Amino acid sequence: MRGFILGIALLALSACGQTEQRSACARVATHDIAWSSATPDTITASSDGPSCAQAVVTFVIRNGAGDPLWAFSSTYYDLTSGGAPPDGAPAVTAEAMDAFLAGWARVTEMHSSNLPEWREGVATLTESATTFAYETPFDRETYEMLRARNLPIVCYAAAVEGSQCLLIDPLSHAPTMIVAYGP
Repeated sequence: MRGFILGIALLALSACGQTEQRSACARVATHDIAWSSATPDTITASSDGPSCAQAVVTFVIRNGAGDPLWAFSSTYYDLTSGGAPPDGAPAVTAEAMDAFLAGWARVTEMHSSNLPEWREGVATLTESATTFAYETPFDRETYEMLRARNLPIVCYAAAVEGSQCLLIDPLSHAPTMIVAYGP
């Protein structure tokens, strides 16, 4: 028994000797919104990486109780330049990352009735739109029903020139993407 306890103690000590890599770009921005219920939801945009140029950025919406409703992750360069950093790219400063995260957390809030109409007889939502290309996971009837219900939606940057808009599904009470749009 003494050998077993000694083995556990040595294992615990060896685990303590392992070092965790610290992030050089652990940054956070938050923004409160009224979206899923009467209690404010919180959007947290954060970064984590060995440098801000190498950081993974994460976008999380939590309800008033702290439960995660939606999460999305990408990279700083993918959301600001559309890909990996080019060779010789200047360093991304902590201040630049802070400004990016603060802007990302401030989502566009509107209602589903503000989305473009999907005209009858047109095969896709994009063919109905005049400004951007729109995609939806829904068929025309479901999309138009959700649009007519005038539900609150939030739209956030999901690509350098693309956004996704979310609503709370009236049947499942879970967040779902109603449209993605961009040029």
